[in-house]
Amino acid sequence: MSAPVLVLMPDAEARVDLARPVLGTTTAVRLADAARRAGFAEVLLAPGTCSIVHGARAVSSGEPIAAPALLAFESAVIAEPLLRALAEHPLAADEGYSLGDGLGRPSAWWTGHLACVPAELPIAEELPWPADRGPADLARYVYDEDRVRVEAVIWSEGEGAAEGAASAPGWLRAIVNRLADGGRPLGQIELAATMTAVLAGPAALLGGRLGIVLGAALLCIGVQLAAVVPALARLVRGRGGAGDVQWLAPAVRPFGHAAYVGALTYALVAEAGRSSVAGLVLLGFGAGAAFLSLAHARDVLRGERPRFELPSADAFAARLGARLPAWSHSDVRVEVVALALAVTGAPGLPWGVLVGAALARLWRWFIAPRG
Repeated sequence: MSAPVLVLMPDAEARVDLARPVLGTTTAVRLADAARRAGFAEVLLAPGTCSIVHGARAVSSGEPIAAPALLAFESAVIAEPLLRALAEHPLAADEGYSLGDGLGRPSAWWTGHLACVPAELPIAEELPWPADRGPADLARYVYDEDRVRVEAVIWSEGEGAAEGAASAPGWLRAIVNRLADGGRPLGQIELAATMTAVLAGPAALLGGRLGIVLGAALLCIGVQLAAVVPALARLVRGRGGAGDVQWLAPAVRPFGHAAYVGALTYALVAEAGRSSVAGLVLLGFGAGAAFLSLAHARDVLRGERPRFELPSADAFAARLGARLPAWSHSDVRVEVVALALAVTGAPGLPWGVLVGAALARLWRWFIAPRG
């Protein structure tokens, strides 16, 4: 049996501008991109659709198709796992079922054989849903208030991922949504995160409590921004392939650590009244911490296996038979601790946190298996 095709139908009931992106791309482009990944052979645009979908073929009403097909409103968003389940379990040639969203509105029609393009979306009995699938896997963007449901479907595809913000708190998810709708290329966001984290060093060189706190804050912001890039990439991957970009994001944290610990080391060594021996010890530890961070950045930028990656705090706690509290789950644990200690105005405290992180990197390399 031939692979199914996706036919995008116009939604006359839509009261929103379907050309406006939702989390980085339009509903039609997102649905078409997900269908291609799920195994659909082709994307067709029925007469009256207003969406621009690259690689899709425009068809006219009555044009022969003669293939399994999913007809969906261009305003619909359907989770990729549901699309894959449909593609892998085609219907008999004489079967056809409707797919409704969480509000019971018809959003798509799935058939085992589409003879020709219909003038409007057929309505039939509701689909017997595949296992673990249901109306929550699709949403139709008709009114402004539907956007919340559309975003929920889009985010649900990344809930199983451990990276980025797939399971982030609401405030962080709102930031990712804003970045996705901003339309900026991921490369620009990664560069901004890198520059922000690296500026932690010059900020700390300003001296005093203000400089130390400002540097720690910039480090937190840069690392957090880089941490959401993978989740952001999944949201915008239908936008001209930009979602495949993973350029500087993995190196933002080590670059920031190297810059900040280097500046704090200078501040400590330059303090009046410090003996030359103590200064050399501080310089050695600070330089070693910066070197290990830069070595990790080099590994990830070259695509090699990272030898000096920070070990997982959760895994360490599990080895001790403990469990970290839920509120401590964050992409910026180390940086937040450094920021909290920087408020004291003593450069040695955040410096000690970053040196401790460097020693953890060294331990990770020391116990890692060969090869």
